[in-house]
Amino acid sequence: MPWKYRLGDLSRVVSGKLNGDKDIEFTGVCIDTRTIQQGDIFFALPGTKVDGHQFVQEALKKGAVAVVVTKESVIPSVCVKDTLRAIQMFARWHRTNLKAQVFAITGSCGKTTTKELISSILSKKYKIVASKGNLNNELGCPLSLLQMDEDTDWGVIEMGAGKPGDIAELCTIAYPEESVITTIAPAHLERLGSLEGVAKEKSNIAKCLPPWGYFYVNMDNPYCVSIGKHIVANKIYYGGKGDIRLQSVRILSSDKMEVEIEPVGKLQLPLCSQSILSNFLLAIAVSLKHQIPLDEQMLTEAFYRAGRIKTYPLGPFTIIDDCYNANPASMKSALEYLEMVARPGFRCAVLGDMLELGSDSDKYHYLLGKQVGESGVDILFLYGNYSKEVEKGALETGIKSVMAFSHHEEIAEKIIKKFPPQSWILVKGSRGMTMEKVIQYLKEKIMKE
Repeated sequence: MPWKYRLGDLSRVVSGKLNGDKDIEFTGVCIDTRTIQQGDIFFALPGTKVDGHQFVQEALKKGAVAVVVTKESVIPSVCVKDTLRAIQMFARWHRTNLKAQVFAITGSCGKTTTKELISSILSKKYKIVASKGNLNNELGCPLSLLQMDEDTDWGVIEMGAGKPGDIAELCTIAYPEESVITTIAPAHLERLGSLEGVAKEKSNIAKCLPPWGYFYVNMDNPYCVSIGKHIVANKIYYGGKGDIRLQSVRILSSDKMEVEIEPVGKLQLPLCSQSILSNFLLAIAVSLKHQIPLDEQMLTEAFYRAGRIKTYPLGPFTIIDDCYNANPASMKSALEYLEMVARPGFRCAVLGDMLELGSDSDKYHYLLGKQVGESGVDILFLYGNYSKEVEKGALETGIKSVMAFSHHEEIAEKIIKKFPPQSWILVKGSRGMTMEKVIQYLKEKIMKE
């Protein structure tokens, strides 16, 4: 049953000043007038480019029953000091009104894939609500919680950490009963300082659990293992050791592999890297804990729905499009995938910088170059300020052809001139490097030929 609250409830919960009838009812929350529904309440959020207060009148015309603002200007409204803080307070209160439980997910990479896999498992037995897209921050998490209603059994909530305190804050809003850290690896080091800083921040998703809660421990990551040793909640272990263990992997085709997993036996899953396979082990752990039968097709569909790595033909080439984002762990995963799927083809990597690695940026880009060489890449194209560091590591591991570029279009032109037909091309970099432009230019040039 959809939830329904009164304006007086909201003003009390967020400590705001009510302007209008306290008995006005609302049934949803909106922050964008383009998606507003009849019966919503509109939160006017400040933005870097546009202030939501500019759209208050439009929100009311489109069906909002009231607005939450920082300036007393219209009726009906609730006036608060901080509209973002208000939506967080409201989401926290809403969460406490529900019978639903929350499964919280964080990690340096693999969060979205894990969310899709766990959601698909739990949905076979329960009514679930999952974070949409990558809504995993101080706004996305509350918005996801507010999608849950009286009939929801589980919320599967993704949590990102860009600075110290983020995970702890999100956990005080979501109150999870089960949680996992997919992995701890170098990411957001500019703000979290070090790998130890990343581990300390992520650990809050385990520390916040109640004594009767469950923390899923990735036994292949020493930081996760250490965190598991220092919490009071129940633990379920998965990985190379533990309750759910990977026994063997056999590649069946360019898109499928057979894995043997203790205690469930053999499964056919999409071909993926070792790190992504860890996410499948977690999903299996969740299925066993909740006594939900495994479904290979369902897991496969969930993996492709996450859509982080897309493989498709483009002219004479096969593109591995992993442009969404990058850090050392996800780069390693992508290179593993290229090595697996492209056997015995001609393998190429087009890589942009990994951003937000702070003072260790040179080191991690040099190590990336060494990983490229060790993964059997035949030719390496680079884009970004750290190209020299990557090139140095790659040349030391035996790659004979490395080229750096200053424009995306130059990369596309050189691919067409230099790469042989049937090449497998991995394109990846941090979001700020906009590596998808390489693929777009490549499409345009191939279509003209």
